[in-house]
Amino acid sequence: MRIIVTLHVILSIKIDIKNATMKVEKEKTLADFSMNRENPFAKQTIVQMGNYLATHQVVGKNDDERSVLQAVDEKTGELLGQTVFMRTKMVDTETFAKVYQMGFQAFADMKPSVMKVFRFIISQLRPDNDKFNLYIEDIIEDTKLHKATIYRALAVLCDREIIARGRSEYDYFINPMYVFNGNRVTFITNWINANAPDYKTSQKTLKGTIQLMQQQGYLPKQLELDFGEDPDELPFK
Repeated sequence: MRIIVTLHVILSIKIDIKNATMKVEKEKTLADFSMNRENPFAKQTIVQMGNYLATHQVVGKNDDERSVLQAVDEKTGELLGQTVFMRTKMVDTETFAKVYQMGFQAFADMKPSVMKVFRFIISQLRPDNDKFNLYIEDIIEDTKLHKATIYRALAVLCDREIIARGRSEYDYFINPMYVFNGNRVTFITNWINANAPDYKTSQKTLKGTIQLMQQQGYLPKQLELDFGEDPDELPFK
C-alpha cells in the first residue's frame, strides 16, 4: 500500500511539474523578443497599403492649386461653361473601421492591464511616426500598475505583433496595420525613400513603386493575413 501511495504521489508530482512547465513556456517575457533597428512591420504595411491606394482628383483649396477657365458670351456676358484644372493626390482609401477590423483578433481577450498599457502607448504616438519611447516610470504613474505587470503587458503586445522592440530598452515600433497616428501614405513614402533609395518615389508614383518592389522581390507579392474567414466577405473589402 505504501508503495502504491508513493508511486501515486510521485506521478502526481510529475504531472504537476509538467503542467507547470507547460504553463511557463506559454507565457513569454519581454526578453524573448529581439530588438530591431527598423520597424519589422514596415514591409507588411507597404504591401497592405498598395492594395488600398487610389488616385483621386481633388480641387485645390488655394489659387496656386487650381485654375478655372471660363467661356463667356461676348455679347450677353452669359457664362457658357468652365473647366477646372485639378491637382492629383494619392490617398489611402482604407477607413479607420478597417484598421480596427484587422486588429480585432490581436486585441481580443486582452486583460485590462494590457489595455491600460496600450492606451498609454497610443498617447505617446507622434504624427506620421512609427517610433515611440516608453519609460516604465511614466507608465506606472499613468496606469498605477506594478512594474512586473507592465513588463508582462508589453510582452503580450509584442507577442501579438502590435508593437516591436527598438534598438534600446526604451525604443519601440508600432504596427501601422493596426493603429497609426497620421497619414500612412506619407509614412510609407518616406520609409521607402529612406530605407530603399533605389526605389525613390513620391505619393503620385507610390502605387507603381510598390508593384515594382513586389515584382523584383524586395516586398512579398501578397500579404498573409489570418482573418478566420474569407477576406472577400469582410464588410470593409
